[in-house]
Amino acid sequence: MDVRIKNGTPIHGESLCKTCVHALIAHGYRESEEQVVCQSTYPERLVPFRVRDCTGYTEVKRQTLKQMEDIAWVLDNKGCRRRAGFVAPNELHKNEEPIEIILNDGSSPRN
Repeated sequence: MDVRIKNGTPIHGESLCKTCVHALIAHGYRESEEQVVCQSTYPERLVPFRVRDCTGYTEVKRQTLKQMEDIAWVLDNKGCRRRAGFVAPNELHKNEEPIEIILNDGSSPRN
């Protein structure tokens, strides 16, 4: 008799903590020496097992809204007859006005 279980509990896999912002992971010299501390809770807690699912998980590679605002380009309307924004490729040479890009050097605060 062949028994198959779909969507069962996985018995192995990488811990979700390896890609979480809130994880403090310390590795020893042996492969079995690993200590994970979850900094998402107060007080911080030692996690003695590999985590499959977590409600406090925040991916390391995902940026916050504040981080995205800090690196975003600001499109400024340079006059009343010019529109701010991007131009379609077929309209690129219709407006022969020079394009000016001003990079924020940090000397003036942005809102």
